[in-house]
Amino acid sequence: MVSDKPGVQRLVQICKHKGITDVVFSPGSRNSPLVITFAGDPDFNCITIPDERVAGFFAMGMAQQLQRPVMICCTSGSAAVNYAPAIVEAYYQKIPLLVITADRPVEKIDQGAGQTMRQKDVYANYIKASYQLQQEAVEIADLQANDRLISEAIDTCSLSAMGPVHINFPLKEPLYQQVEYTAYDDLDLTSAKNDNTLSQSEIIKLISTKWDQYEKKLIIYGQSMPSDQIHQVLRELAGRKDIAIISENTSNVKSNQVNPCIDRMITTFSDAAVEEIIPDLIISLGDAIISKKIKQLFINHKPKAHWFVNEQDYALDTYESLSMHIQTSALNFLSVIQQLPARASEYQQRWKSHHESTSSSHDGFLEGCPWSDLKVFDHVLRSVPANSDLHVANSSPIRYTQLFNQRKDIHYYCNRGVSGIDGCTSTAAGAAHASKRLTTIITGDLAFMYDSNALWNQYLENQLRIIVINNGGGGIFKIIPGPGSTAQYKEFFATEQSYTAEHIARAFHSPYRQAGSETELISALDWLYTTSFERPAILEIMTLHEANEAILQQYFDFLKK
Repeated sequence: MVSDKPGVQRLVQICKHKGITDVVFSPGSRNSPLVITFAGDPDFNCITIPDERVAGFFAMGMAQQLQRPVMICCTSGSAAVNYAPAIVEAYYQKIPLLVITADRPVEKIDQGAGQTMRQKDVYANYIKASYQLQQEAVEIADLQANDRLISEAIDTCSLSAMGPVHINFPLKEPLYQQVEYTAYDDLDLTSAKNDNTLSQSEIIKLISTKWDQYEKKLIIYGQSMPSDQIHQVLRELAGRKDIAIISENTSNVKSNQVNPCIDRMITTFSDAAVEEIIPDLIISLGDAIISKKIKQLFINHKPKAHWFVNEQDYALDTYESLSMHIQTSALNFLSVIQQLPARASEYQQRWKSHHESTSSSHDGFLEGCPWSDLKVFDHVLRSVPANSDLHVANSSPIRYTQLFNQRKDIHYYCNRGVSGIDGCTSTAAGAAHASKRLTTIITGDLAFMYDSNALWNQYLENQLRIIVINNGGGGIFKIIPGPGSTAQYKEFFATEQSYTAEHIARAFHSPYRQAGSETELISALDWLYTTSFERPAILEIMTLHEANEAILQQYFDFLKK
């Protein structure tokens, strides 16, 4: 049985035609015609998560792993706004979400009806496209007009630079009437969207005359999904001595020619070294760069040119020197520069030498490092099992992670679209649900508590492992300069607290263990990764924020020496 509303029936059938298979609902009444019809069709994997904010991030984690659209659907009113954090993150990470918000009839908006607000274009500033379906369409022309909007919305999710798309669906009562299923043979699946990215021949035409003008070329590789094809092309570029490549763990590029740990390297640069490594040309590949140091370095010491490569219709002037936007995929671009002439240069080796030197100093400091967040990350990052996925929460966890060499046998993920602490655990939970791989999330105490509703659903995989580093507050404000000099530091910035995750774990029936020393941590990590669990296990690691701040400063001082 399906909803008696033809518009709902046709939407569900178009989703099936377009390859949508996964739907995350949040409960409500206004979206009940959609729930009845999707959940009654065995071709869809439908789940329900009560908290819309969690549901949005959970679906985003699924779409991240599946690399195809996942649909989220909620009732009317403030439920739609609770999707917003996940939608904005998906927009900047280019993750395909098909967002369907059920709405009250248009004539009820701003008339005092319950659970009613202005939902049309509610995500206007951070959505690839927004559509509103005609209300209660019954004539074939109106139904097919809706068909075309739905078809275009789904295609827009998936084209080139993927991302979230919104469909607002006004629905009148009654909402629970059902009829027998009927397959429509007059669906209009037309889509007007085109892929406007450049071909390899067009890229060669665009850059070939400019390429040889620059001796020192630096590729800065930002956040990206793992790709065997990218790895292969980078290996083939290894012989290009005039091209250096720097990256972060979240770039997931693992060639030996790529220099990771940007902040660790930049900390050691003398004035003379800066002059040697400033590039003539910066090429940006991938998405977000975490390092504030690299951004400031190249704003203060500008290259001659900066090319931004992506498939979107906008480019980021991160270093305030943007000279060209090349609208194509990273793979396409890298394949092109393989064909361009190389120049004799020591530029690649200069970066390589800095990486090797700081890597050796890093190892030397960690050998005698006392108990602290830095020591904790040393143990945790070495303990994550091979061939698994690692999600890292924002604020101090991702910054600590970037100080350690990238492991080639795990994949790294972080919500660096807008870099919020909301939804980090929910994203990892959704990713684990989709991938069925062992998935670890390393999070801070504030980020974990903020997103504790991530554990409030029935679709958590026992392959999910949660590591909470509890240093008594917002560790990021102990790292970045400024907050510590204010009278408001403890209460309003670090928000120091003394709570633990133990009772949250108990409330959601998650196995829990706590570690407060190196010996306890080694034992707890063994427990975490060698025990079979029925629910996601939580390991909470206790450190002292005063020691963390001092030891991190000693670490950077040691690198400079």
